[in-house]
Formats: sequence, C-alpha cells, structure tokens
Amino acid sequence: MGRLIKNHWARLIILTASAYQIGGAIEGFIWPKVFWDFMTLNLNGAVNPVPILQILNLLLGLLGLAWEWPLKYVAGSLAHRSIEFRLIFYPLSALLSMLLYQGTDPALYYVIGIGVYFWAYSEGEVVCPVPWTLPKRSEYKLSQHQSSTRQPANSMPLVEDSPREDNNTQIPPTALNHDNEAYDEEHDDDNDVPVNKKTSFNGRLNHYFHTAKPTSSAPPALSITKQPITRMTSSPLKRKRTTPPTTTSTRITRSRSRSSTSTPTSSTTTTTTKSSSRSRKPSTPPTTPSSTSTSLLTDTIPPNLTLLLVGVNPGILTGITGYAYAHPSNLFWKLLHWSGITPIRHPPSDTYKLPELYNIGNTNIVERPTRDASMLSKKEMDAGVPVLEAKVREKRPEAVCLVGKSIWEAVWRVKVGRGIRKEEFRYGWQDEGMNLGRVGGDDGGWEGARVFVATTTSGLAAGMSVMEKREVWDELGRWVVERRKVWEGKREGEGEKGGGVKIE
Repeated sequence: MGRLIKNHWARLIILTASAYQIGGAIEGFIWPKVFWDFMTLNLNGAVNPVPILQILNLLLGLLGLAWEWPLKYVAGSLAHRSIEFRLIFYPLSALLSMLLYQGTDPALYYVIGIGVYFWAYSEGEVVCPVPWTLPKRSEYKLSQHQSSTRQPANSMPLVEDSPREDNNTQIPPTALNHDNEAYDEEHDDDNDVPVNKKTSFNGRLNHYFHTAKPTSSAPPALSITKQPITRMTSSPLKRKRTTPPTTTSTRITRSRSRSSTSTPTSSTTTTTTKSSSRSRKPSTPPTTPSSTSTSLLTDTIPPNLTLLLVGVNPGILTGITGYAYAHPSNLFWKLLHWSGITPIRHPPSDTYKLPELYNIGNTNIVERPTRDASMLSKKEMDAGVPVLEAKVREKRPEAVCLVGKSIWEAVWRVKVGRGIRKEEFRYGWQDEGMNLGRVGGDDGGWEGARVFVATTTSGLAAGMSVMEKREVWDELGRWVVERRKVWEGKREGEGEKGGGVKIE
C-alpha cells in the first residue's frame, strides 16, 4: 500500500468545506439566521438586514476553492505552497462558518482539515504547485545535492524513502538522466509513491539502511582528511612538504577546504584548495554508483526448475546482503507464503535454499543494483531480455514468473518490436506464442517456458492494494502446488533408486 499523503487528504477535506461554505452562504441570503441566536440576539445584526456574515462566508469559501483547486494564478505561489499560511487562515474560515446557521457542517470539515494539515506540517510534507503531484525526483535530487554540499563530508544528508516498483529496497534516488525520467512517466501507475521526509519507523529504518552502506567507504576519506589537518596546524615548513602531492586533492573534503581557507597559507595551498573545490562537485555523484556497481546476489537456476522467479534488479540492501528482496517492507516472501508457493514464510536468508526445497529459482533481468528500479533506462531493461532468454533456454524451467509488469513490457518491446498497449496488458498467464527460451528444430526442439506476469512486491507501491496482489499471486500458487506434487513424486522415486533415502 502507498503511504498516505496528508496534505492531499487535507486538500480534499478543505475543498469539501469550501463548497459547503459557499452553499451555506447562498442559503443564508434566503434565510438569514445566526447559529447562536438561541443564546444571544446580539449577532443577528451580522446577517440581517445587511448580510455581512453571508458575504464573508461566500468570499472565504470562494478563496478556499481557488487556493486548494488551485486557480492558474494561485498555483505555485508562496501562499499556495505554504502549509503555515493554511494553519493561520482556515481557523478564521471555520469561525465564520460556525457563526452562520447554515455553516455548521463546513465548520466541522474545516476543523478536521486543519488537523490533517497540521499532521502533514509536523511530518515535513511539502505542497507541490501542480495539484495531486509529488516532488519530482530530479528536483528532489538537486535539492539534496545542494544541501549535501553545505555539510561536512563525514555526515550524511537527511534523505527520504521513495520506494519503487520491484526493487528490493526503498531508499531514495541519487542521479537521474532523461531516459529514466521518461521511464518514470510511462510507469506512473506503478511508481507514483510519496517522496516525503521519513515520518515513521519504516522511514527511520530506511534511513538506517541507507547510511549503513557509505560507512564502508567513509574511513579512507576520513583518514585522508585528518592527516592534512594535523599537518596544517603544525609549522609552515611541514605544510610545504605536505602540499605538493596531488593525489589527495581529489579526495579533499569540505571540512579541509574550510580549515585551509580560515588560516593564512601560501599560494600553493590556495591553488590546492581551489582544485579540491572543483573536484568536489563531480566526485559526489559517481561515488554512489561505483559503491553499488556490484552485488553479492547470485542466480539460483539449476536445470529443469518448476518455476523461475525474475525480478527487475537488486536493490541496495539486496546487493549488500546477497539475499533477494531483503528489505523488510517488501512483500515478496509474504506473497510466496500467502499464495502457497512456499508452505512457510521464509526469511530472505533462505534465498539459496528454494531450489532444493521447492525446485524454485531466482534471477533478475538487470544485474546492476540501484536504489530503485526507476533508475534503469528502457535500453538497459531491453538489453537484459536476450540475456534472460539465454538463461531460460539453457536451464529450461517449466515456467517463468516475471515479478512486475515493467519486465513484461521490456520483453514485449523486444519480441514484438513496439510498446505494449494498455488493452493488451494483463496479469497472469500469457499466450504460448510469448514463451521464453523457445528452441526450434525437429531434433531437440523446445516450446519454451510459459510466462506468468505477477505484480510488483514492493510494499509501498501505490498502484495496487495488497489484496489485489494476492489475487494475482494466488493463481500462480495454485499452479505451483499442483506441479510440486509431480516434482516431489519424481524426487521420491529417485531417492528410492539411490538407496531408499527419502529427501525431505
């Protein structure tokens, strides 16, 4: 399930309150009445003979609609993007609605909307200028990079979790090129996930997993940083001997630049500081891909599998641990158990036991680990299709399950030569003409492995609910249970032939 966007929810509530307020104000012109006239008659002059209260409610209701819709000239303004302004303005609207007899309902809606907006404000959410949208990944990355340049090198900037389809971890993105942005737009229904500050235990857990990886590469940078500092605080003679090496200039962190500029140094030191500041910019983005360019996860594809599970690519946590779908919020292992594919719920550490226990293997269409699947371009996805077919053709599993519709879209593009249309896509078993790994010829021909397209297992993907995902996976589970009986029968027969030992 996707994370609740509080400011979107509050916007709907305030729009409802504003519409009710306008309707109540119009009715107040016809039947002027103050709600509190059973207690005091002093407020009657505000509605009759001059409809002051009705006019104010009408204006505030129209302003609320223009603000939250928003109108063209309001969208993107400081007031529209500020939750603080709303927390100041809407209590006034609620008070004026409460005074009018026909305004009690909008007053209650305003109070609820104010509470939800305060909830969103306390969790650090932002309001985008375009209604019902989320912060763009490229814009968010730019703001993160700008904030990171103002921090010491040995500290990590505050990050947000933005899980994506079929990735084994939900850790925020780093760099995005134009191909990936186009890929995001094409998969909005799968990847429309909130990009907000960490606001829950899960968010804090993601932040912990994010900071766990860079610590392995931090000590070299810190050790290099500490040495120049101690030498620069010593005599000028020692500083002359330490400045000539140029290999350390590319690893000089922001903290050294500050210390070097705060103390008077020679022209040689100034040149080194300038060159280090120039190399600081490009050195930041490449460090992340290089640190995650390899993954400890390996394929488990013995010959003649009953089912081969195919994911998009390893996530950061999966690449570190070497276990498939290792992030705690991923539903992969739960869906395997719920659907009956595995009789018990296995932990990610049992990744390499599945072939022996259930004759089920695992691989990915792209081997390169990333923070989320949206960082993969179409070209990279399409390039993985022939590799996947070669694996299937060699090992010949009975069926292949593609975990996520983006994998099937890539297979379709390669096989058919065009993108799949919306009406052509469906979850579940696909036509036999789209089997993977087909081998032609009269001798040794093979019809290929049947293809089953399953949903993403990302726990925070907003495209489908958990129950909808379970319905798709249950169809696959029923087939696996039937085929497992055949496989277990063959294995028992082999065990008897090999000495009467039954393998459990």
